[in-house]
Order: sequence, then structure tokens, then C-alpha cells
Amino acid sequence: MDAERERGLEAGRRWAEHASPHDLAALARGSFDEISRILPRDVSDHFVGGFREAVLHVWRGA
Repeated sequence: MDAERERGLEAGRRWAEHASPHDLAALARGSFDEISRILPRDVSDHFVGGFREAVLHVWRGA
């Protein structure tokens, strides 16, 4: 579980650092289910959670 979350955090961080401000804001406001729909179907909920956490972290400027 932790490894999947870490993979999600890394992928989310990389994506957010290169996303347009519009895309970043849209994804940061998205729900867990909305984010799940844009990621590959075979990723775990832990990966999605990590991805979302990283996107929110970058969006908030932390």
C-alpha cells in the first residue's frame, strides 16, 4: 500500500509541475472519482490518493 501511494505521489508531483495552471486547478478541484477516471484503470486507490495529494500540494504552493 505504501509503495503504491509513493508511486502516486511521485507521478502526481511530476504531472502537476508540468501542467498548465488551468489543468492544475481543474484537477485539484476534482473529486477522487474524477481523478480516477483520467488515470489508467489498473492503478490502485492508494496510487490515486497519492496522486491527488501531490497535485493538491503543488496547487496550494506548498
